[in-house]
Amino acid sequence: MVNDALLRLTGQLSGGWLNILIASHDWIIPSLQTIHILSVAVVLSGVLFINLRIAGLVEHGQPIAAILDRYLWPVTIAVTVLAVTGALLIAGEPTRAIFRMIFWIKMALIVAALGLTWSHRAVFTLAPGGAIAVAPARKLVAIVALALWLAVIVAGRWIAYVNAWPGAPS
Repeated sequence: MVNDALLRLTGQLSGGWLNILIASHDWIIPSLQTIHILSVAVVLSGVLFINLRIAGLVEHGQPIAAILDRYLWPVTIAVTVLAVTGALLIAGEPTRAIFRMIFWIKMALIVAALGLTWSHRAVFTLAPGGAIAVAPARKLVAIVALALWLAVIVAGRWIAYVNAWPGAPS
């Protein structure tokens, strides 16, 4: 059932105006990939600062709310750019990623990592006085969030090296 739906989707994308536009210009896919990778760098650097601060490893004197104010919006904008460039890359090569289980694992990891990263905002917005001290459970959340973001990067790179599942178009 899922395979059939994805086959219909890729069939609609293949030969569509966006697919033709992207596939007919040799510079578009490398440009999109470059923007995608630079956005990954923005996300990774932002979530590193956020989660390492919450884990107590950097910027000890800074209130966590200030760190979140500084890095959370650039991370969110970069994730939005990643979504757009990723969708355009899929439109340009519809069968390249979506028939690989690692792609769907990457998508699930992104949702989980975003949820944990944004959960810091809720916790530290409610904290009195800008909160410099952090509960051990929140430190664990920060470490897990960081591990999830690193797993997203590994999964993203892994897509190019795994085969599509059985029954997928080549």
